[in-house]
Amino acid sequence: MAGDRAEVLIPSWNRAAVLARALESLRRQSLPCDVCVIDNGSSDGSAELVRDRYPEARLIELPENVGFGAAVNAGARSSRARLIVLLNNDTVADPAFVEQIAVTAGESGAEMVAGCLRRPDGKVDTLGVVLDQSLVPYELAHGEPYGDPPHRELEPLAPCGGAAGFVREAFLEVDGFDEGFFAYLEDAELGIRMRMAGMRCALAYEAFAWHEHAGTLGSGSAAKNRLIAEGRSRLIRRYGANLSRRDRVRGAALDAAVYAGQAVLDRNLGAIRGRFAARSRQTVAEPPVRGDFRRVPLARMGLAESLAAKLARRRSAAP
Repeated sequence: MAGDRAEVLIPSWNRAAVLARALESLRRQSLPCDVCVIDNGSSDGSAELVRDRYPEARLIELPENVGFGAAVNAGARSSRARLIVLLNNDTVADPAFVEQIAVTAGESGAEMVAGCLRRPDGKVDTLGVVLDQSLVPYELAHGEPYGDPPHRELEPLAPCGGAAGFVREAFLEVDGFDEGFFAYLEDAELGIRMRMAGMRCALAYEAFAWHEHAGTLGSGSAAKNRLIAEGRSRLIRRYGANLSRRDRVRGAALDAAVYAGQAVLDRNLGAIRGRFAARSRQTVAEPPVRGDFRRVPLARMGLAESLAAKLARRRSAAP
């Protein structure tokens, strides 16, 4: 594998047929690229599929499901590419996806590049990760029509882990993803660390992949709600000291409203259980205020605006 080529990293757990569609789309890329599948202990023949049908792909087989971030880290540490491109296994990449990520990285000089995930209806699923003043996460431009020129001027905090480019050296300089996040919000946390290190994120608007949202755990499932709540708790634990008391109270109120809504609409208490589970595992004091946290761009949002964004996200994910 040449060091000047991009390498696409796909963490995967089961769902071999879905993975095959992603790999087929990478065979049609306008820019030749290397591919690495990190199999997270699948039991459905996913690894065998890669070996038999996609021998051009590098395959890393992990003995168990170690989570999204840990799988990506394994691929990044063993890669020799200058640019690593992350792609969810439940996506189909546009033929220009890798090329547009690479062009944007080269022209902008940014260490992070956010691609676009698009929904089956053609609208934007996400243009990257945004955090508000309470460290509540949002997906940039979610639900908006694709093709709106003003979108090209947007700048997310960081890429969504499902469609992202990173200069590998910069990614490894900050130690990659925090493996304490099993799944969800690890991309936001990585963005905070890279921003604190003075790194930038550029938007590659024309780099898009079609996304089957929540294809692995299912939107609104107890497992997904629990993991997001655990990630949110870890995020607050690591960086909450940098927020004002007012912003922390605001975040707690938003969390309470979201968790109550999930209990009613999703008919499960996954988020509440996840929050309590995360707190029970906290054994060290909250990290102190950091001067470099001021480099992290946070969106100032009103409470009503935040609740409306969360409700819109929930409605679009409903079956």
